[in-house]
Amino acid sequence: MAGVTEIEGFLLGVDLGTSHTVAMLRHPDGRTRPLLFDGKPLLPSAVFRDTAGRLHVGADALRLGHAEPARIEPHPKRRVDDGEVLLGDGPAVPVPDLLAALLTAVSREAVAITGHLPPAVLTHPAAWGEPRRAVLTDALDRAGWPAGTRLLPEPVAAARYFADVLRRPVPAGASLAVFDFGGGTLDVAVVRNEGPSRFTVTASGGADDLGGLDLDAALVDHLGKSLSAAEPEAWRALTDPVTLAQWRARRQFWEDVRGAKEMLSRSAFAPVPVPGVEHAVHLTRAELEAAADPLVRRGVAETAAVLAAAGLSASDLAGLFLVGGSSRVPLVARLLHSELGIAPTVLEQPELPVAEGAILASVGAPPARFTPDSTPPITDTKADAAAPPTHDTAPAAPAPAPAPAPTPAAPAPREPAEQTDERLRAAPVDPWATGEAAALAAGHPSAPHSPPPYSTSPQTSAPPHQGTPRPNSAPPHQTAAPYSALPHQAAPHSAPHAAGTPPWQPPTPPASGAQPKRPKRRLVYAVVAAAVAVLVAAGGVLTWAFWPDHPALDYRPLSEPQRIAPTVPVTADWSDAAIYGSRAYFASSDTTSGAVGVVAIDFDATKPAWSSSAEIGRAPRWRSMTALPVGLALFTDVDSATSTRRMVVIGAERGTKLWERTLGSDDVVHFAGGNAVIADRAGKRLLGLRLADGVQRWAQPDPASTLSLDTNVVAVTTPKDLAGPATVFGRPYEPDLADDPRVVQIAADRSARVIHADTGKVLTTRQNVAGPQDEVVAHHGRLVVLQPEDQRVVAYQLEGFGEPSVLYTPQAQNSRMKDLVPCGDDRVCFGEEVAFDGDTAAVVALDVAERKRVWRRPLADVDALVPVGEAVLASSTSGEMTLIDAAGRKVWTHAGEAARLDGGNVLEFSKPLSRSPSDHAVSGRHLGDQAVPLGSFRDIRTDTCAWNTERLACVAEKDFVLQTFAG
Repeated sequence: MAGVTEIEGFLLGVDLGTSHTVAMLRHPDGRTRPLLFDGKPLLPSAVFRDTAGRLHVGADALRLGHAEPARIEPHPKRRVDDGEVLLGDGPAVPVPDLLAALLTAVSREAVAITGHLPPAVLTHPAAWGEPRRAVLTDALDRAGWPAGTRLLPEPVAAARYFADVLRRPVPAGASLAVFDFGGGTLDVAVVRNEGPSRFTVTASGGADDLGGLDLDAALVDHLGKSLSAAEPEAWRALTDPVTLAQWRARRQFWEDVRGAKEMLSRSAFAPVPVPGVEHAVHLTRAELEAAADPLVRRGVAETAAVLAAAGLSASDLAGLFLVGGSSRVPLVARLLHSELGIAPTVLEQPELPVAEGAILASVGAPPARFTPDSTPPITDTKADAAAPPTHDTAPAAPAPAPAPAPTPAAPAPREPAEQTDERLRAAPVDPWATGEAAALAAGHPSAPHSPPPYSTSPQTSAPPHQGTPRPNSAPPHQTAAPYSALPHQAAPHSAPHAAGTPPWQPPTPPASGAQPKRPKRRLVYAVVAAAVAVLVAAGGVLTWAFWPDHPALDYRPLSEPQRIAPTVPVTADWSDAAIYGSRAYFASSDTTSGAVGVVAIDFDATKPAWSSSAEIGRAPRWRSMTALPVGLALFTDVDSATSTRRMVVIGAERGTKLWERTLGSDDVVHFAGGNAVIADRAGKRLLGLRLADGVQRWAQPDPASTLSLDTNVVAVTTPKDLAGPATVFGRPYEPDLADDPRVVQIAADRSARVIHADTGKVLTTRQNVAGPQDEVVAHHGRLVVLQPEDQRVVAYQLEGFGEPSVLYTPQAQNSRMKDLVPCGDDRVCFGEEVAFDGDTAAVVALDVAERKRVWRRPLADVDALVPVGEAVLASSTSGEMTLIDAAGRKVWTHAGEAARLDGGNVLEFSKPLSRSPSDHAVSGRHLGDQAVPLGSFRDIRTDTCAWNTERLACVAEKDFVLQTFAG
């Protein structure tokens, strides 16, 4: 209809899903926001009919269904072929009426905001033929929506989001695979870009009986194998309920299993209360993955079949985009990557892209929302267009011709003073009213034909600790089964980057009338290091805050790459690079033979110092590596046959194998002092192994507990660890293992103890500190704990472990605190949002020594934090990176990836890092200055890159490269 093509008015995109319905509203100014239902962007697709014949939807339907399970249909979309559904003792309800009830709820919220029902686009699975689409059209008519409401295939909408919001390249003629793994179904499609603003589905497939509900069922079956023998009466009541109370207990059990599944996406273990059993049982991530593996592999096989039907291989694709709430399970992305050889893209809220993409498919690409605060100087660096810093209050300027003469520009509007969001002042909320505890009703003898009581409440989670595009905080010096990525931690640097971001934009003229600046040299900063300069240009005021302890690096154009030949050919299998001191390490592997090869080369050398392959051994899959003072530690992936993996340490001098050890799938390895500290899950103990030879120096049994939860171990970091180069996730490349050789172990009984990593001596112990699943930071002699149950942040002195200091208490009872990181000698930072609403999100900085809040900076959809001195790089789910300075001011926003070089400099990439060969523009930036374009990568696997303050080491398409970018 005509209104759909207009961008001046409101426009509504609706994704009517099996488990949840999502609606995105585009405003006349171009902003796109989700409609909220009970304060959340996900409306449960459940429909309940009361005794008067009235239909209730969403959280209300779930609550009512608890009392009368026979009257609820939790997944109406699954009934699209049934014509009618029996709900209770009345007449059957036509399926279009069930879908119309959901659409009516959407239109009610839209009218409340806009005053009228805007033009809309409704999505549907690509495989739906005319009869099923006719059911949707009927539902739209019954809901009173205009006759011209457009229907759009879901993968086309997802493709538009991938190309226009994430700004991932899908050239004309290229194809994108969309893997839509929802609560009830799996839909896979290949979408081809047919030209400007036009995508078509060339092949589709999937499974109507494969979704998150089926993962829940697999976990229930797994638990039943032990419960049926150990607690036969309790298990019989759950599997064959008779009374209404037993039916309710059954539904709650399924809800708790679903909650455990979600927790295991970000934790190594999760408790499951069992009705009629005194103690909860505990699931591990390994159990989840073992139960889910056949189902996920079936999804991978479906994907391969769809690609074959399209006449494509994975290497032919421009990308693999994961949408749907169940794609959040880390195993999904990992198996797709390992089996198909392409790194998937998945977001923190994968339920939202289809609805927003539906809008884009109707109006074209969104207008650029940001303009630079100021523009990087244009230098002769052989760089492709480099992205300028951005500002979020003015429209973007058009891209200029190369090296244009600077033109005056109006000053950027001043940012309004911070205001406290009224939602932070909310009164206490009944958890049932927020839908947090809502369980799905189904399975009653007279209930409609739906699967057993699977949950339809939203699958919300914090940044996952494993296999996620952006791992959040984790203890230092560690490599683990939950492969975390924080300081001092040997997490796999090769974890795929899934967070999409807009492309590198061409440089624009300086915002002022001044001439472009040349990169500043160290001597200049030595003179003005402690100054704050105020530059007045073109009527605007621009404040420069210099970082005196970390002057600007002497950035230079990228040198010609020094190419190093691999010992094992570089393919789509695992490969990586690392830098330690003045040496670069490169590794490549071959899954077919199981071989891995390592090459070491010193900076400025013309040939490698050594190469090593045969004596390292073979493995079905290699996973990661970490550079150490003694050499290099390599880790295999988990062997599914034995549930074990290997750690092999090779020496820095000649590359010979120093020692190796077999690890359990959940074992965690930290590096502290001169030891590898291993959390031996099977042995319920901590072990200290000397790095030089692997000799066990000490052992400490885990604290005794009646609970079966694994302990959490974190290594203590120091300010020095956070002042050097780090990955895009904030993990230091070269931490000082000896500056504070202590680790903190947090037990299942909430006790904590400080252990000297070199001797194994327990230095101090305290009860009731934190649970193993709580977010903690051990930094600069303190332990800081986020306590979600008590809604506060507390700090302990590690020396003596005395009474805690309360640092912060949220203003709203339903606040969610996450992503705790150290951000200075005596500071910690974290993200906070209300009721999982990304629009309320903010970054908070606390002074641990002064026991006070330093600042709070609102920042929508904040996803992860990386400290740069006392400043913070904050990434968002939209793929943007924002720098917040030590005073809490927003300095710039950059579309792409950024990583710390030292406490005052960052390295910027033009787009998300990739495991596949690709081209990226690279810039260096001092935090108080403009970005300096350094040049472009060609056919580099950027997700493998490592760096220090002068050099970059990366795996290329067929070999390894070493380049200089600063002097």
